[in-house]
Amino acid sequence: MLLKLKFFGLLAVLAALCWWDVTAEFYSSVHAMSKVFRYEQQMLQHMQKFIADNESKLDFLRARLDEFERERNQAEQSGVTYFESPLNKYLLSKRLTLDWEHIAHLMAAATGAKPLARLQRLRQREDMPNARELEGAIDGLLRLQYIYRLQTKHVAAGILDGVSYGTQLHAQHCLDIAQQAARDEHPQLAHAWLLEAKRRLLDKDRAQLLPVILEQLVKLKARLSDYRGMNNTLQMLRNIEPGTERHLDSWKELNQVEKQIEELTADPVDEHAPLPEDLTKLSDFELYRHTCNGHIRPTPSELRPLRCGYMTETHPFLLLAPMKVEELSHDPLLVLFHDVIYQSEIDTLMRLSKNKIHRATVTGHNSSVVSNARTSQFTFLPKTRHKVLRTIDQRVADMTDLHLEYAEDHQLANYGIGGHYAQHMDWFQPLAFETKQVSNPEMGNRIATVLFYLTDVEQGGATAFPVLKQLLRPKKYAAAFWYNLHASGVGDARTMHGACPIIVGSKWVLNRWIREFVQSDRRSCYQWDDSQVTLSQVLELTAKQVE
Repeated sequence: MLLKLKFFGLLAVLAALCWWDVTAEFYSSVHAMSKVFRYEQQMLQHMQKFIADNESKLDFLRARLDEFERERNQAEQSGVTYFESPLNKYLLSKRLTLDWEHIAHLMAAATGAKPLARLQRLRQREDMPNARELEGAIDGLLRLQYIYRLQTKHVAAGILDGVSYGTQLHAQHCLDIAQQAARDEHPQLAHAWLLEAKRRLLDKDRAQLLPVILEQLVKLKARLSDYRGMNNTLQMLRNIEPGTERHLDSWKELNQVEKQIEELTADPVDEHAPLPEDLTKLSDFELYRHTCNGHIRPTPSELRPLRCGYMTETHPFLLLAPMKVEELSHDPLLVLFHDVIYQSEIDTLMRLSKNKIHRATVTGHNSSVVSNARTSQFTFLPKTRHKVLRTIDQRVADMTDLHLEYAEDHQLANYGIGGHYAQHMDWFQPLAFETKQVSNPEMGNRIATVLFYLTDVEQGGATAFPVLKQLLRPKKYAAAFWYNLHASGVGDARTMHGACPIIVGSKWVLNRWIREFVQSDRRSCYQWDDSQVTLSQVLELTAKQVE
């Protein structure tokens, strides 16, 4: 039972319900989905009442039907003598007037109207999902499959990254996912889901679904240049739909490449492209993707200089209570602090954000926009809201040795089904300042980030740093810290990072973005532009000049 509850995020994909058109959004947040999950219990209760009311009505009608049939059979057996009795005349007249009128009214009555109206009102709530939620849930599932290179047959069997959750998808579910994968320009995944839909067909669904599946397979195989597979699929369609001319265009296309068919294998379509060997030719997204799935990782020689230990340098108080720190990169600096936030503080943050989170946005060309590159929900909390927020800021100052007076508001975020934030930099591009998208621009750019992990995540949800080859798996009570800018104030592209999709679990994080205003006494500039030349290059150049 527990495993099935953990898997309810995937079950949202199966919700083939026509939701009312409202503005809520739930697939991007497990917290929000948990809320509407409770509404379903109320909907089930209304449905039970509706069924009970209609069952009572049907029981009454069945009893009257048996009674009327007995009286009619008796009349037929008695013949004309039946009507000689005035009582029988009266009973027949009553049945044909009052009794049948009552039956007609009862059959026309909208039994269960009250529970039905309550159910409809519940579905029309502004905080109930709409049809877009189903698309978002399928997108999340496809994102998981694409980034983590999951096999379709495993996902359909309820196995996510090696863990079985005991939930099976049916043929119609697989077909729905295939159709959206095709719309989202994932033809190889769409092809795999169609084959899985065909494999999972039950006899009762075969007549209805098989032609649809085969027809879409023909189109995808043509798109993927699998002409031998296209030929075989068209032959299957001809067998189940003899005499049809609906696929003439496909036959014509096939005839044009008839000579190639003999040279091709039966099914050359792979679900996923081969793993890359040359990482230098990958796009930023592919670097992010392969860091998430573990293909990009640091070598032993790159890990060798990194250390773990206790930090006492940044504040005298740390001499009494040193902080546990794990080095992940020296240049640029990236460290992970352990056990730096308390459960009581997390509980306070959750209370402060209750019913306040909404869909996260990203910086667009001229404004902040909702994007599929970032599927999460968040809210901002000013430090004046509660003393716990100010306590956290003091701790961050001790951790980073930076001033927090001009840090942005606390951002609390929650990630849902396949929730992720694709590769990005936290520092603002010059265009963001020019188009006035940066709040309080006089505070400067984001010099550093502190990312608190408020929950453990069972599967997925790591923070990927592709250039640094680091993958930070969420660890409750820990916090990552890194500089976003070079000491010269120029944005450091090496800090590109992203939140990998959630496979199972709920991920809560707290972001502290620290601005560069009044930080010159804490992080001074070098005598050279470190965005152009590294310290090792400067030392090497100096040594050559001495020689």
